[in-house]
Amino acid sequence: MPREPSIGVIGDFNPRSETHAATNLAFSHAATRLGISVGMEWLSTLDLEEHVGNRLDRFDAFLCAPGSPYRSMRGALNGIRFAREGDRPLLGTCGGFQHMVLEYARNVMGIEDAGHAEEHPLAPNLFITHLACSLVGKVEEVRISLG
Repeated sequence: MPREPSIGVIGDFNPRSETHAATNLAFSHAATRLGISVGMEWLSTLDLEEHVGNRLDRFDAFLCAPGSPYRSMRGALNGIRFAREGDRPLLGTCGGFQHMVLEYARNVMGIEDAGHAEEHPLAPNLFITHLACSLVGKVEEVRISLG
């Protein structure tokens, strides 16, 4: 019998966050639908500031969660870099995706001072700026077409 996949969620879990609660439910629903068990663990960005390999090597895949700004930009980017360089599956949603873009800009494209407006709104090289239209608090319908 294959072992249960293990997913590390890069982000700072907040039990009052609707998106964090929905993330947990999404993993649970997907596992139930697939008839498997999935190990899932939230990974504090503060814990990823150093020695990430020791903390992350046991995970099969990663999600960089919504809910930024993170407690540690450095920790979030370290976790993302670990996944990218280790060729581990990685998905980022909302702020998680923005941080994946930022990590890529800094470490692959060589734009070392690429900044994020959430961390330093007046940074000289803002690579990620504030959204012109916020999605905060919006509820929209999603339709899936199979055809």
